[in-house]
Amino acid sequence: MAGFNAVTKSLLQSDATAIPRVVQILATLALLLFLFKLGYGLFFSPLRHIPGSRLSAFCGWEELYTNIIMNGQWCKTYPELHRKYDSSIVRVGPNHVHINDIDIYESIFCMGTDFCKDQTFYTCANNDGSIFSIADRAKHRERRKTLSPRFSKQAAEAGAPGVLRRLQQLIDYMEQQTRMNKACDATNLMRALTINVVGEVLFGDCGDLVEYGPTKPALLDTVDNLSSLIPCLRFFPYLGVIGAMFPSSISERFEPAGVHNFKLKCKEHTLPRMDKPISPAMDRSHASLIELLIAHSHETTGKAPTLQYLAEETFTFIDAGVDTSGRTIAAAIYYIVRDPDVLQRLRSELDESPITDPDGNTVHVKLLSILPYLNAVIKETHRMWPALPGPLPRIVPAQGLTVGKYHVPAGTVVSSSNFVHHFNGTIFPQPHEFRPERWLTCASSEQDRYLNPYSRGSRACIGINLAQIQLQVTLGHLFAHYDIQLCEPIPERLDWHDHFVATPVANVMIKIQPRQRGATN
Repeated sequence: MAGFNAVTKSLLQSDATAIPRVVQILATLALLLFLFKLGYGLFFSPLRHIPGSRLSAFCGWEELYTNIIMNGQWCKTYPELHRKYDSSIVRVGPNHVHINDIDIYESIFCMGTDFCKDQTFYTCANNDGSIFSIADRAKHRERRKTLSPRFSKQAAEAGAPGVLRRLQQLIDYMEQQTRMNKACDATNLMRALTINVVGEVLFGDCGDLVEYGPTKPALLDTVDNLSSLIPCLRFFPYLGVIGAMFPSSISERFEPAGVHNFKLKCKEHTLPRMDKPISPAMDRSHASLIELLIAHSHETTGKAPTLQYLAEETFTFIDAGVDTSGRTIAAAIYYIVRDPDVLQRLRSELDESPITDPDGNTVHVKLLSILPYLNAVIKETHRMWPALPGPLPRIVPAQGLTVGKYHVPAGTVVSSSNFVHHFNGTIFPQPHEFRPERWLTCASSEQDRYLNPYSRGSRACIGINLAQIQLQVTLGHLFAHYDIQLCEPIPERLDWHDHFVATPVANVMIKIQPRQRGATN
C-alpha cells in the first residue's frame, strides 16, 4: 500500500510540473505566431508598401473595435484614413485595401468585370446560393436572367397601382392614429409597406405579409436581429457555417417567429405551384418570383426546387428590399419636412403635374421619371442616407490592379464605400446639407458618377426599378395630398450604424392628415 501511495504521489508531482510546461510551450507558440504574422504583415506582405496603420497590416483590430465594439462605425473612419495618408488607396486589413477613386471604382464595378464578389463576406449570414451571394459570374448571369423579367422597368411600372393601393391603406391607418393624437413610427411603417410590395413580387396575389399597427411586425424584428449580427458575422464568418451544421429539425426550433411565419406563408403560396411551372408563352414580367424559380428548376433539372431553397431565396429579397427602400422613404420624409423651402418647391411641382389622384387608385407612371425636383429630392436622399454605406468587397483578379504608384496583387480584397463617395466635399459642396437643387445644375452628370445607391454593373441591385417606383409613388402621393408633421423625439440629424444596411440611431416619428391647400407644413 505504501508503495502504491509513493507511485501516486510521484505521478501527481510529475503532472504538476508537466502542466506549466505545456502552458509555456503553448504561450511560446502563440508568441512565435504573433511575431510571424507581425513580421510578414509589416515586412514581407505584397501589400506592405500601401499606406495604412501598422495594426491593419497585422490584424483586423480596427474593424473589430469600430464595427463590433462601437457598433457599425468602421466605414465612417475611411475618409479620415484617406486624408491622413493622403492616398486614394489605404490598407484596412492584412489582405484588404480600400479605394477612394471614382475611376478605379468604375473599373471594378462595371459590366463584365473580372472582380468577383468576396464570397466569404457575402455568405456570412449563411445565405450561400442566393442571387445576392453567388460569386461565380456564369451562375449569377444565369440566375439574374431568370429573374430579370419580374424586375424590369415595365414590370415595375405595371406594379405602380399596387404600390399606391397599399400606400393608401397605410395612410388610412396613420390618419386614424393621428386623430387619436398618436405619433406613427414612419421608419418601421414604411418598411412594412415595402415588405408587402415585395411580397406581391415574390408570391403574386398573396395579401399582406405584415399588418400596419403600433407594434413592429415579427418579420421586421427578424430582419433587424439578423442585421445587428452582420458586423460580427463579417468578422467571424465561420459562425454562420457552424450554425448550418445543425440538422434543420434542430435549427428550426430556434427560428425567430418572423422567419417561421414567413416560411409558412412561402409554403402556402408555393406548394400549389411546385408541379405546375408557368407556360413558356407566358409574359414572365407578370409571373411571381417563385414561379420563375420553379420554372427555371424544371427547365434545367427536370424537377421542382426544394421548398427550403425557395424560402431562403425569397427571404433574401425581403431582407434586401425592406431597408434599402423603406428607410430611405422615411429619411426623405424627414429631410423634406425639416426644410420648408424644399417642401414648398416639391409641392409646387406636384401641384402642376400630379402623379397620383387623391382617391389612391390612379398613378400616372410616365410622369414619375420626368419630374425634375421630385427626382432631385430622391437623389439627394440617397446621397444623405446611404442605404448601403460600407464596403462592398471584391477580389482582385489574376492581372492584379494598379492604383497610382501601387500594385495590388491578385487575391487581395478590394472595396469602395458609398459613404466615402457621397460625402466627398469637392464633388458635393457642403456635403452634410440636404440640397436637392445640386442635382439640377450642370455639375449633376459628374455627381451621378459618385452616387451609386444600388451599386453598379452586372452585380447592381436587381430590384432598382421597383425601388425607384416605390420612392416616386410614395413621396409624390404623400406630399401632394397630405400634411406631415415630425413628432418628438425629432433627431437633430439622421445618424446610422452600418449593419451592411444603414440602421438608424433614431426612427422618424410623424403625424399625418389631409393636406390643407396653401399650407407648407
